[in-house]
Amino acid sequence: MTTVLDAKAKILVDVELPTPAPIAAPLRAIMGSLNVVLVGWYAVPEQTSPEQARDQFGGEAQAALNRVADTFRAAGAEVQTHVVFTANELDTIERISAEQDCDAVLIPNAVAQLERILVPMRGLHNAPRIARFVADLVQDGTTDVTLLHILEEEEERAIVQEGVLDEVSRLMAEEGIDAGLVRFRVEVADDPGRAIIDIARAYDVVVIGETEPSVRDLIFGSVPEQIAREAAVPVMVVRRRDDT
Repeated sequence: MTTVLDAKAKILVDVELPTPAPIAAPLRAIMGSLNVVLVGWYAVPEQTSPEQARDQFGGEAQAALNRVADTFRAAGAEVQTHVVFTANELDTIERISAEQDCDAVLIPNAVAQLERILVPMRGLHNAPRIARFVADLVQDGTTDVTLLHILEEEEERAIVQEGVLDEVSRLMAEEGIDAGLVRFRVEVADDPGRAIIDIARAYDVVVIGETEPSVRDLIFGSVPEQIAREAAVPVMVVRRRDDT
């Protein structure tokens, strides 16, 4: 099913077919203000070609994905669906996120509400895209947004505050986020990744920018995936662009 999506931020959500794992209703509600690119991937055995699998299971797969799409639409999201028969989930996510120009990719987890968002920032790279995405995600004007920076060697707290966090806050204000809802947190840690994971446990959702060229490299086996697995919160990875 192809749907023309409007200008709201676009997030890729992948589900395994033919029996998708349920996505919690509160998480669907959080994404009701976004455009959802729903990718259903159907694992193809090595001895079966994707064409054969599509001929045999295409109708069943699309029907299952449509049922998931309806739950997102009920939450207010615009939804576009793609059914892919593949032996490689990661290649599928990377390819479609690029083809559909998605702003972010979801690593799902259970969540009860959207009251506190954690946004770890290493610098200003990708900051305008992160600010726009968070503004589209936060529509009710009541969600706290915490900008986090883990100090590295030679960094000074005051310089980071003025040069990074204050600037990101300004970008968010330009996107319509109430400055009174933006909070700052600067921590010192020997292991920045571990510090982010530990801090993330106290938040409802983590929005983190992509810092590597590959969505595959960033999401799987890296800090965002570790946050989702160990802190048990949803993670939304904002894709990078060369000009941001």
